[in-house]
Amino acid sequence: MATTLEATMTIPKNGKNIWTDMMQNPSKYKIPQGITEGNFLAASYAQFSDGVFVFGGVAVGTKDFNYPLFMVFDKDYNQIGGWPIDPSDWEDFQVNSIEFAVNDAEDPMYTLNIVEAS
Repeated sequence: MATTLEATMTIPKNGKNIWTDMMQNPSKYKIPQGITEGNFLAASYAQFSDGVFVFGGVAVGTKDFNYPLFMVFDKDYNQIGGWPIDPSDWEDFQVNSIEFAVNDAEDPMYTLNIVEAS
């Protein structure tokens, strides 16, 4: 039986709606000069008990959309390649949790809970 580790990523109060608006209405958010596609507009992080951590949020896209982007790192701060977390089909940021694995063995499995600050 696979081990499951859980961590919580806290985003701002009403963050799911605000971050969704950032994704769906990019022209509404003025992007500072020098910030290019793939840079974050809003972000947070969470760390698991084994040291693996996730940095994620809303990244700058094209003039038509921004998108959610999550990067996973090991306990030594090395980015884990590929797409352990793939939010490419998300149209909004209303997700409550994400399950992922960092390798093909899928042990342990990770559950990232996303909650809004109170």
